[in-house]
Amino acid sequence: MSEQIFISYRRADSTSEAGRLYSSITKELQGGTVFMDTAAIDVGTEWAQELEDALTAAQIVLVVIGPDWLRISDEWGMRRIDQPQDWVRREIERALTTDKKLLPVLVKGAKLPPVDKLPESIRDLVQWQAVDIRDAYWDHDIQLVLQQLRMEVETTQADRGEMGDSQVYPTPPPEKPDPLSEEKISIALGASLASWKIVSSPLPQDLTKVRTELCRSYRFKSFSDAIGFMHQVAPGCDIAMHHPRWENLWRTLNVYLTTWDIGHAISDRDIQLAKYLDHAYGEFPGAAID
Repeated sequence: MSEQIFISYRRADSTSEAGRLYSSITKELQGGTVFMDTAAIDVGTEWAQELEDALTAAQIVLVVIGPDWLRISDEWGMRRIDQPQDWVRREIERALTTDKKLLPVLVKGAKLPPVDKLPESIRDLVQWQAVDIRDAYWDHDIQLVLQQLRMEVETTQADRGEMGDSQVYPTPPPEKPDPLSEEKISIALGASLASWKIVSSPLPQDLTKVRTELCRSYRFKSFSDAIGFMHQVAPGCDIAMHHPRWENLWRTLNVYLTTWDIGHAISDRDIQLAKYLDHAYGEFPGAAID
């Protein structure tokens, strides 16, 4: 499989974080899916051409931005980002002009640069929603990145006919997904989502209609932990553009997932978000896991 994910970064700004990101993605999504120059270019290969080929083949470009990403200059004091031959600038320009998906990844406390401080050719970078990966919470925050990558890679594989019938077929927003069949829901609940169940109830806005939801209860050590968990996973829900209905009862959080724009039925969006929430709960220090 050709590399579908391209990691763009500045060596003087975020080499270690980019390498850690590469390792995490490779471990989760299998080798051959992600390209990073120092890891993917063989000795003796034409370096510039290899970068061009990998960027052309990629479906998604991760732009790793550290605190010095914008300010790094050459020996004459000129910002590298202002130089047309700068590789980071060229990578972003190519991604923007070929309609690739971009995902800015902020590390070491960095923020997205002000739009007026960027060259005009790459100002659209700031229009893409960024993910902040905090060093102390790497294992949690990396899930926000992996969630997006799974959706992109698996959708591409589904288009190519590379996925089996027993696997989930995520369709990223804003496209509407299809409701999952009872068989596929049963497969998911019988495997990695065994703690979830299906519930049905009247739709509050229209009592003549029924909503079908995935439901699970999470228990915590304290009320503050329950609220803290909701706060921690909220950015992931925003990035997935899919949000739960939840009820907080002291130390218990009841979560309900359904896809409203297909008639309040269960779709792949709900399966993916349930997996993300379960992983976050397993890593959350305030979880009251039996």
